[in-house]
Amino acid sequence: MYRPFKQASRVSRGLIFGGLSVIAVFLLIAFVAPLLYRYDGTQYRKEVAPGEFEKFPALAGPSAEHPFGTTKDGFDVLARVIDAASLAFLVMAIAVSIAMVLGVTLGLYSGYRGGKLDRVLVTCMDAIYAFPSLVLAIIVGFVLRTVMTPGVFPAAAAVAVVYIPQYYRVVRNHTFSVKGEAFVEAAQSFGAKKSTILGRYVFFNVVQTVPVILTLNAADSILVLASLGFLGYGVPYPTAEWGLDISQAVNDVSAGIWWTAFWPGAAIVLLVTALTLVGEGVNDVVNPLLRARGRAGRKIRAIPRSRRKNGGESSVHSVTDAETSDGRELAARIRDLRVGYRTPDGPLWAVDGVDLELRAGEVVGLVGESGSGKSSMGRAMLRLMPPGGVVTGEVEIDDRDIVTSSESTVRRMRGEGVSLMFQEPMTRLNPLMRISDHFVEMIRTHQPKTSRSQARTMARQALTQVGIPPTRIDNYPHELSGGMRQRVMLAMAIVLTPHTIVADEPTTALDVIVESQILGILERLRREENVGIMLITHNLGVVAEACDRVAVMYAGRIVEMGPVDQIFNDPKHPYTRGLVASTISLRTTELHSIGGYPPNLVDPPTGCRFADRCPYVMDHCREIDPVLTAVADDQQAACLLYPGAGAEVPEDVAVPSGDPQASGV
Repeated sequence: MYRPFKQASRVSRGLIFGGLSVIAVFLLIAFVAPLLYRYDGTQYRKEVAPGEFEKFPALAGPSAEHPFGTTKDGFDVLARVIDAASLAFLVMAIAVSIAMVLGVTLGLYSGYRGGKLDRVLVTCMDAIYAFPSLVLAIIVGFVLRTVMTPGVFPAAAAVAVVYIPQYYRVVRNHTFSVKGEAFVEAAQSFGAKKSTILGRYVFFNVVQTVPVILTLNAADSILVLASLGFLGYGVPYPTAEWGLDISQAVNDVSAGIWWTAFWPGAAIVLLVTALTLVGEGVNDVVNPLLRARGRAGRKIRAIPRSRRKNGGESSVHSVTDAETSDGRELAARIRDLRVGYRTPDGPLWAVDGVDLELRAGEVVGLVGESGSGKSSMGRAMLRLMPPGGVVTGEVEIDDRDIVTSSESTVRRMRGEGVSLMFQEPMTRLNPLMRISDHFVEMIRTHQPKTSRSQARTMARQALTQVGIPPTRIDNYPHELSGGMRQRVMLAMAIVLTPHTIVADEPTTALDVIVESQILGILERLRREENVGIMLITHNLGVVAEACDRVAVMYAGRIVEMGPVDQIFNDPKHPYTRGLVASTISLRTTELHSIGGYPPNLVDPPTGCRFADRCPYVMDHCREIDPVLTAVADDQQAACLLYPGAGAEVPEDVAVPSGDPQASGV
């Protein structure tokens, strides 16, 4: 079982224990001492005989009768300190609760929804926050005194107003940040509901700062209450309140009477310090990224071979209802896919009219320069678009068109029909959730009747498949290496046995050994489980090792497509030849690069989009838009150098052929 407090550092635990010990003493003083001490805070006389009363001496020093002395009005100082402690906790609880509920709720809603309401709330909260806290509390306290009887609630409300903007600003800013995080997009890709994303992924990451703010605000509320009392805008005299008592004792200090102001002041300092210490300690405990790593934890024990199930391996059911012998069953069919984004300069079509088929049991590599539209195409296959993003065309998976299906249908398909494997897995995993929690949430989202224990069993099986010991299931993401985190993402992609996997740069930032292991896992899934894999990458070496076919993208379009061997040994499109020539191998004698820059897709050029960078450009290339045409067996290219691309080929044009590395392009 996971116990975050036990994993906290000694310093953190010392802060918490020290602060809580002092707070516990004050709680006893506030709620137990009144039952035991013989006087109360507003008592100024005692009964010496039936019907006869004797006033307490004014400004009497500490004694056995009055341990903390008496005030100028004859009140017992200790009794007032006790009663004031009760008032302080009551006001603190009411004020912090009001501020936290309103501030967190408004901040979460405002940050997540945005729009006009967000701007209005930001303006109002900034206006409130601009006031000095004490001045604001005085104003609110003065207003409340005119509409209701002075007492506990008006004082608490005056204190609460000060802190609402603090909660709001922190929660709103964190919400803006978290809702754009990669692990939120990953949750969307696995089919999580909006309420789940807002509640678990956004809210629970946002509120990690709230306990610290709460304890610090609790400490500050004691000071604000005391300040209001000192200035006469808090509870009315003779109610016992530390700040009010200090104001009553101002003249006593100059006369050498120290006890009337000392004890209330000491109480304020001790309680505020204790609450602050708890806040700092809680910050370390609730945030696993700040937790000290000095504890080694349990010793790892090897599992005897006799106790391993299936030799330490587990199997996953086939992703298709019926195995195909020829491997020609389609995992995904894409037709005229267009992906657009709104920009200040106009619409930008990152993917512009792409047709592609992905067969079951096949790996298709999608390659091209950065900005060519590869990742946009991958996300469009799951309809994961940012605000303002548009997808048109067809993406058919499991006999359903993802582009036109309802949001609920697409959400169910994510993770079951098609999964997305992201690059940079540390940013895709919720840092405040254990690995098991990621799996359980995903599995139970799609299979609500699955128990938590069953979901954990499925998670262990998936982790075992990708080479992660099941014992690591309760680790946090930051406790795993980069390669292991990438394996976790792959395990999450396959745990529901999808028909199609979109792997977006799955080996980025990994060393060659881990890269080889990840590619080996993908190869096994393709071969044994008949999964269709779209491998998005700019690494042609990975493509050569892992893919069956290659689709080359440039400026939002596929310009060449065909088997790996043909694409690498005899690419037809000048852009593909430039990419292949730019790779480094044992035969490389000089470095090659493609000159120029990709076109601006907000206003793409007429004709071939590669014309300005093409060494084979012809006059009509800038006028006619080429289409994909057959250039060899199973190989297509969108280039006007070849018949059928959209224009006749001049007789004197030499068509490039052969290995571009060997021929120097």
